[in-house]
Amino acid sequence: MGSRLLSLCMLLGICLGEPDAHFDPSICRYALGMQDRTIPDEDITASSAWSDSTEAKHSRIESNDGDGAWCPAGPVYPNNEEYLQIDLRKLFFLTLVGTQGRDGGGLGKEFVRHYQLRYSRDGYKWAQWQDRWGNEVIVGNENTADLVLKDLGPPLIARYVRFYPMADRVMSVCLRVELYGCVWQDGLRSYTSPPGNVMQLPSMLVNLNDSTYDGFTVGGLHYGGLGQLTDGVIGADDFLQHKEQGVWPGYDYVGWNNASFSTGYLEMEFDFDALRAFTYMRVHCNNMRSREVQIFRRVDCYFKRTLHTPWDLHPVSLSLALDVRDPSARTVTIPLSNRRARIIRCHYYFSSQWLLISEISFLSDVLDSSEPEEPSPLPEPRETTPQPAVTGLPQGTSQRTRPAITTMGSFSESVHGEGVDVLFLSRLSISFHVKLFMSFCSITTL
Repeated sequence: MGSRLLSLCMLLGICLGEPDAHFDPSICRYALGMQDRTIPDEDITASSAWSDSTEAKHSRIESNDGDGAWCPAGPVYPNNEEYLQIDLRKLFFLTLVGTQGRDGGGLGKEFVRHYQLRYSRDGYKWAQWQDRWGNEVIVGNENTADLVLKDLGPPLIARYVRFYPMADRVMSVCLRVELYGCVWQDGLRSYTSPPGNVMQLPSMLVNLNDSTYDGFTVGGLHYGGLGQLTDGVIGADDFLQHKEQGVWPGYDYVGWNNASFSTGYLEMEFDFDALRAFTYMRVHCNNMRSREVQIFRRVDCYFKRTLHTPWDLHPVSLSLALDVRDPSARTVTIPLSNRRARIIRCHYYFSSQWLLISEISFLSDVLDSSEPEEPSPLPEPRETTPQPAVTGLPQGTSQRTRPAITTMGSFSESVHGEGVDVLFLSRLSISFHVKLFMSFCSITTL
């Protein structure tokens, strides 16, 4: 009896973790190497430069090398298309950016009052950063010397970052910058999921959408991006409460209604930057049973080593004993048995009317980062995953489609600019998708 009790305690210790087991963005605020030159000159580029002495490599904060900053070749007004680009060589979680003007030993007069940020995880798709209320323009400097820091809320996950200086009239601008954050250990480049639903309560409507998702929305699926499930914000026990000021009730969670799925489960797909061996997945869920919200009762995860190889036939599965007494939100840890994959697809089975998730994270080790990086996959036909036998599942209606909240890079602009039917593209084979995607990316620049 004692050994059985010990085993049960060990299992509970594995499966039910603490909320702070997830990534904490508050301790991820390290300077990434512009000032101390950890970022080499060759990884700092720009759309143009006024002269050799104002090239991109001179854009380091607190440095007066050259003429003291990066300055584009001409005025940025009215198109605001000049940019300074930094390649971090791998994925980072960015929480702050800092800017300065051109001091030039007291001789400089140029600075940037406002700017925008765009970023990419793979060099193909670019996203426009915006705050939690949809504002894209960031307030910059008022003089040439002071360092102005901007907290990024939401934070962004990127390898490449571009600063776009802005002006409201013809004028010269110059810029020095720093990035702050830490390495994105998860290696997750994107997740695919249905958009969240709206919960109707007697006194209000609760929008449980993924409002900061930076990918596309096609055919009732978010794909090619990351959002609130990877922003480091852990939801409260009462999902109507939130940690950010000025947002709506339910903001910290993404939620799905069982009635929207004929399968009885939520399907999500996770795309990583390299082949990895996975130790576990952690999912932070709400468990407010008084609102018909509970953690999932079971999860099946399937594994795929590359975009072009088949799914492994045998999933990792975990069934949970549901907690009907404690309404506290909690982190569920799913051991992944050191399975190797670059893409994971998981089915989260509903145990009540609603499933609400605020954060998903992974622990894994990179096995081979030398292979050429593949573009993030477009969603595949749903029937490609081997299905376990499940009976007695509730029937429901199809998932509604929401428009994407951001414009993504040159590929998106090319498709829509040429009038191609994106819903039609989503029905094509995955191999054709990838070839078409690469073709657009190779001929179109941001």
